[in-house]
Amino acid sequence: MATLPMEHSRRLVSVVPVFTGTGRWLAAVVVAVAGPVLQAIEFALEGDAGEPVARVADWAANPARIGLAMASGFLAVPFLICGVAVLVALTRQHSRRLAWLAATFMTFGMAGLAAVHGYEMAAYGLVQSGNQTAAIAVLNGDTLGVPGAVLLLTFFGGAALGTITLAVAAWRSPFVPRIVVVFMLAFAALDFAAGYGVASHLVNLAGFVILAGALVRGYSRRESQVGLPG
Repeated sequence: MATLPMEHSRRLVSVVPVFTGTGRWLAAVVVAVAGPVLQAIEFALEGDAGEPVARVADWAANPARIGLAMASGFLAVPFLICGVAVLVALTRQHSRRLAWLAATFMTFGMAGLAAVHGYEMAAYGLVQSGNQTAAIAVLNGDTLGVPGAVLLLTFFGGAALGTITLAVAAWRSPFVPRIVVVFMLAFAALDFAAGYGVASHLVNLAGFVILAGALVRGYSRRESQVGLPG
């Protein structure tokens, strides 16, 4: 009998749409998909990262392709930030603390990602100027010391913890299909653990395309399936 009030409360959780009208199209097309598309283009053009010597040789042999890949990857960053904002908006109603914790982690991750792009573009500039030895030294990062450690911790730590925390919050949200969470976790495993850049970002794109479709349709799970806010 003690469980009845809790079950009644679960049934009464309101499901108020986050995005309506043209806002759902904007969230779906511009912010939920644009960043992953640009990242998928980046990795498809550049391929999985190898050793610095091999990367620099490829950059020197294919400057136009690599330049387009880097431009696409850097342009993705502001759209990825917007994508995080969309996910936080979709999850904070039912997982307020988790959503804001994820936003904090991802703020560090996106700052680190932008810094990584700037660092790699500096190496690319050295290749373009004919100084491949210096470019290899930059990519090796052996002399960065504490700033390099902070950069890596900010990027990998923020992005990994942010992705996992967002995935937990998204699982609890009635506005995110749970198959999207599966794609988010698959991306984290392929990218952060296995290092498969191309495959991971194609998986990430597939998950966001599903989420975009859900946003356009005004998707939400039944109220009886929704847990209490927390």
